[in-house]
Amino acid sequence: MAARRRTSTRRSTRSNNAQSQYREGKRKSYDEARVERMTWALLVGVFAVLYLLPEGAAVPNWIAPLAGAVILFGSGLYQYSRGWRVAPVIWIGGSLMLVSVYYGSQMDPTRDLIGFTLLVFAGVIGFGLITGEG
Repeated sequence: MAARRRTSTRRSTRSNNAQSQYREGKRKSYDEARVERMTWALLVGVFAVLYLLPEGAAVPNWIAPLAGAVILFGSGLYQYSRGWRVAPVIWIGGSLMLVSVYYGSQMDPTRDLIGFTLLVFAGVIGFGLITGEG
């Protein structure tokens, strides 16, 4: 009888482990959530740095979108290399930033891109907060 109890205990342990692994597969790991929060903090940090620059600083208009593209693509590639799911909004936001860098540097260097950059950053962060992906 003792052998039967062990076997039944093992079966229940196995099924509990499978259930917990299934539940864990649906939720993000602590490290994955931390990387997403760090990405959002870096996006906000771009505007903090721009705000702290002196009023007459000669900063090209495309520097904020470039920083955003580097942050978003860097975060996406890092998450992808770790085997984590990367939300499509990361790739879309990074692509929009890259297109605006080209537009701001080659087509219309006088165009102010801060408003557009702010909208894209807010969209990425808002999408991540609402859906739980980022």
